[in-house]
Amino acid sequence: MKRKLSIATGVLVSLLALTMGGCRDRVEPETPDYVEYGWELMADSLYPAAIVQFEAGTELEDSYADGWNGLGWAYARLDSAGISDTSFSTGADLVVDDTSIVGTEIFAGRSFANLALGEFDEAVDDAKDALERTPTWEFRRDPAVTYRHLYLTAATAFYGLGEFDSSLVWVKRLDSRFDADVATLSGRSQLAARLQTLKGGL
Repeated sequence: MKRKLSIATGVLVSLLALTMGGCRDRVEPETPDYVEYGWELMADSLYPAAIVQFEAGTELEDSYADGWNGLGWAYARLDSAGISDTSFSTGADLVVDDTSIVGTEIFAGRSFANLALGEFDEAVDDAKDALERTPTWEFRRDPAVTYRHLYLTAATAFYGLGEFDSSLVWVKRLDSRFDADVATLSGRSQLAARLQTLKGGL
């Protein structure tokens, strides 16, 4: 008899749990939930799906800088430098804390986007801003991307501006043994070749 009562009690408790569980309020994702899921999709190289999540987050809260940061990086991975730059610029306007890692990532990402767009002055400025914020920066979402890529971006941008001495200074931060007489065509060719080699080696 006790066993039957125990079974009946167990069934009743289970039914109550199911019934009460069905009455719970639906939990709606918030901006950080969408954005964090976007970053998870980015880690799996699912960039279009990540963009959907980042956009959902920024639509809910357009002042959430990391959402724009995610959009910038996702579009960059899809070789859409223009949209990437616009997303980073929106995020940059929201950054108020000079020590914010999100701020560093936004300026670093925008530096890369500007270089791809041929906006060399802006690329240099953003690289310097990112390095001033975090001198030994490492992208928290992809540790293979570091401050060394910012050095290379600045070096390449200065070369594009025809400021070969400045380009050489930044190259030397990556390879202290390299030298070239950039006042000569031969030296500039050597510098260009070194930039290309460094691009493939970082």
